[in-house]
Amino acid sequence: MLDISNSPFYVGVLGAVAGLPVLLFSFFGGYLSDRFNRFSVLFFAHSLIFLQGAFLTIVIAIGHIDLLTLIGTSFFLGTGMAFEVPARQGLVFDLVGREDITNALALHSTAFNLARFIGPAIAGYLMAIGWLAACFAIKALTALLVIGALIIILKKGYARPKGHSPSKRPGMRMGISFVRSHRVVRSVLLVIFVFGIVLLPYSVLLPSLGRDVLGLGAKEYGLLCSSNGFGALTGAIFVAIMGHRGKRIDWWWTGALAFPLALGCVGMASGYLQAAIGLYISGFFMVICATSAISLIQIHAPDELRGQLMGLFTTSFMGFFPLGSLAIGGLASLIGVQATLILQGGTGLVFVLLMKWFS
Repeated sequence: MLDISNSPFYVGVLGAVAGLPVLLFSFFGGYLSDRFNRFSVLFFAHSLIFLQGAFLTIVIAIGHIDLLTLIGTSFFLGTGMAFEVPARQGLVFDLVGREDITNALALHSTAFNLARFIGPAIAGYLMAIGWLAACFAIKALTALLVIGALIIILKKGYARPKGHSPSKRPGMRMGISFVRSHRVVRSVLLVIFVFGIVLLPYSVLLPSLGRDVLGLGAKEYGLLCSSNGFGALTGAIFVAIMGHRGKRIDWWWTGALAFPLALGCVGMASGYLQAAIGLYISGFFMVICATSAISLIQIHAPDELRGQLMGLFTTSFMGFFPLGSLAIGGLASLIGVQATLILQGGTGLVFVLLMKWFS
């Protein structure tokens, strides 16, 4: 998108379009995963993800990629993610139970962020040698691998836990009512909501930070993004080892305070190494924040509402990314990428401090 448009604003538009289905459909996707089999929802979601990757592989290979194609396929991908994330998060709890959920989520996050660490480095190398289509071919292949993993779990004899039956047919309003009445879940979702708008869209600024501010090529940019993924990976491993020690609420506030602070430091970076270190630290604490938030919500959630609450989390954390992407992309065009990153970090930090003070 940056090559086609040469504008950070259109990179923001791309992120907005990709995130719009998450805003529109995540809560409904979580509701469906409560009412029906989570595997059916996951098979549907990963089929969409596979089709998006396969289609982009073809159009890039034949040289017919353009702005509208990127926007349309991003919406398609976002639709798959909207149904996939709440069902996947609920499935983790179903498989391990309440006692082991923090460690299971940390291992889940470790696997996820290992891909975030390795993926950009591989993609940056493939782009540097002119194999852009191969990136999306790999993307399509991984969707098929996930479908295969789901089939293996089914063959192992997965069964629904007690209290999680379609016959209960929980209404869509029940999840919202539960959040209103539960102080911990309500405060976590409010912070995650602000992070989703203000902080998470920092990713749409990284192409401009790498190319226009730091003067990096595709290969170096891939390594810069990998530093963020490596921080997230080590954060997930840290939670897997230490998450059972101390209070989960303490881990949550630690991550929520440190994440925006680290992101502001990225905006102050004057060179590649400083930016990479800042992105590593921000990735580390972002995962501690997100994993602790999911753990707290999962532990306090009734079984019949778990999908809905994870749908609300997904909506808050990822669904408002479109609004944030547009605002952050436009702001960066006006005041610059680095100033925008500093403003994002400062705003997020002030909000968390206020929430902690009044909670």
